[in-house]
Amino acid sequence: MFRYLVAHVPTFRLDRCGWPPNQAAILVTEERNALRVQAATPAALQAGICPGMSVAAARAMVPSVETELLNAESEAADLSALTSQLLRISPSIAALPPDSVVVEITRVPGGHAEAEGTLLERVRARMHQLGHTAHVVIADDPTTALHVARWQRHSTIITPTESATALASLPLQALTLPSKEHSLLEGLGIHTIGAFADLPRAALTGRFSPTILIAHALACGSGSRPTLSPWSEGGPTTLTQELPAPIVEVEALTFVLGALVRDLTTCLIARGQAITQVAIGLRLDGGRQQSVSIRLGAPTRDSTSIIGRIRHRLSDLKLGGAVLSITLTTNAPAPFDGQQVDLRDPRRQNEAIDMVSARLQDALGSRSVLSARAIPRHRPEGAWRPVPFGTPIPCSVGSAAMDLTATHSADPVVAWEGHPALRSPDRPPILLSPAQAIEVDTGANGQLSAVHVDGQWQMVTQLLGPEQISGEWWMKPFQRTYWQATLESGKHSWLYREHGRWWLHGWWDR
Repeated sequence: MFRYLVAHVPTFRLDRCGWPPNQAAILVTEERNALRVQAATPAALQAGICPGMSVAAARAMVPSVETELLNAESEAADLSALTSQLLRISPSIAALPPDSVVVEITRVPGGHAEAEGTLLERVRARMHQLGHTAHVVIADDPTTALHVARWQRHSTIITPTESATALASLPLQALTLPSKEHSLLEGLGIHTIGAFADLPRAALTGRFSPTILIAHALACGSGSRPTLSPWSEGGPTTLTQELPAPIVEVEALTFVLGALVRDLTTCLIARGQAITQVAIGLRLDGGRQQSVSIRLGAPTRDSTSIIGRIRHRLSDLKLGGAVLSITLTTNAPAPFDGQQVDLRDPRRQNEAIDMVSARLQDALGSRSVLSARAIPRHRPEGAWRPVPFGTPIPCSVGSAAMDLTATHSADPVVAWEGHPALRSPDRPPILLSPAQAIEVDTGANGQLSAVHVDGQWQMVTQLLGPEQISGEWWMKPFQRTYWQATLESGKHSWLYREHGRWWLHGWWDR
C-alpha cells in the first residue's frame, strides 16, 4: 500500500519574496503579450485579483497593489531547498512546482493511523518554523493529496480507499484538464469531480479521449502512484510513473509525460543545468519493454520546448502493447548559464538550426541530415565529406589535421605528440560549382587590378597570393594559381588562373 504526504504552501511564491499575507502583492510574468498575475497574496485575492488577470486589470481593482517579477530559476531553487527540509521524514521526496512538496511515507514505522497523524503535525510545525503556513494531506496517491490540499485548504488524512469521497466535492477545474476536454465535460453539465466519477467507465471508453479516461480513474480514487527517487544534492535524472490503468493510446502518454517533464525541468533549473537528449522507457504488459530516444538540439531546460519535441516524436509511434509504466531518463546534464528565448516570445522569428536538425534526425534518421566536414585534399571542391549534423569534431593537433588523425589514427607520425600542428589553409565557405569564368584587367605591370563580376567591373583593393594547387595524379591533372582578392564592394573573392584564363571559385562571407 503506497502512501504519500503532500505539503501545499499556497503563499509560497510570494512568501519567498518577502511579501506578508496582509499586504496586497502579486507575482507577474509576461504571458500572451502582457504582464499577467501568476500568484497573489491573500489580501490581493480577497480584493478580487486572481491568477491569469493582466496587471492593468489588477491595478484597476487595487491601485496600490505591489508587483513582483517572477524569477523562475530563483523560485525553483527555493522550492528545492524547501523540499530538502523534509529529509527528516523520508529520503523519497520531490518538489511539486510551483508551491508544494511530496513525500513517500509508505514504510512509516509504528501504528499506521497514529504514525501518519504524528508525521502530519511534524511537517506543519516544520513549515511554520520556516515561515510558511502549509496545508498537509496524506493519501494513497500524491495527486489526490495535492488537489485536496489546494482546493479544500486544510490538513487531513485520507484513509485508504476513500480518495474518491475526498475528491467528490471539488470542482472539475481541480483536475487541470486541457481546455478542450474541460469544456466538453462542462458542456455535458459536469461541474464537480464527484459528478464526473459517477459516469460509468464503460460509457466513456471509445467515446472520449484517453486523457479523459485517465482523469476519470483519478476521480474514482485510482490515482497514479509514482516511484520517488531518493533525494540527492544533484537531483534525480530518472523519473518513473506507474499508471493507474494500462494505456494503449499515444495521446494519453503525452498527457502523463507532461507532468514528468515539468518535474524534471524544475530539478534542472535548481541545479543550473540543461540537457540535450531524453529517453522514454515504456513497460508493456507481458514484461516487454519499448524505448524512444529524443534529441533536443541545443541544451535546454524549457519544459514547453521539451514537451513539444516529445509530442512530435510520439505522433507516429506504434505501441507494442498496453503501457503499464513510463520512465523518463536524461543524458548527463551540462552546466547552463545562458538565457533561453521563450517559445512564446514574438521576437523569435525562426526555429534554431540545431532544433530543426534534431527534429529531422528523429524523423528521418541521423544519416539523412548531414553537414560538411573539411578533409585534407588538394582539389578544393572535393576537400570535404558529409557527416551527421551535430557530430562533434574530434580533438587533434590542429584544425586541418582533425580528419587526418581520424582517418589515419594508426600513423605513428601523425599520432606522435611532438608532431607540429598542421596549419589550416584559408578556404572560402562558399564555393561555386562549377567555377565561373570571368574577365580581368591586369594593367601595364601584369598585376590583377580589376575583375568583371556580377555584371560590372570592380577594382581590386587588396590581393593576397599566389597559392599553387595541383590535382591528384590518379585523376585528371590540373595546375591552378589561386589568389584572394578584396573588391571595392567589400567582398572577398577566391580567384584562380589556369591555362591563361581566370575563374571565380568562391566567396568569403566576412
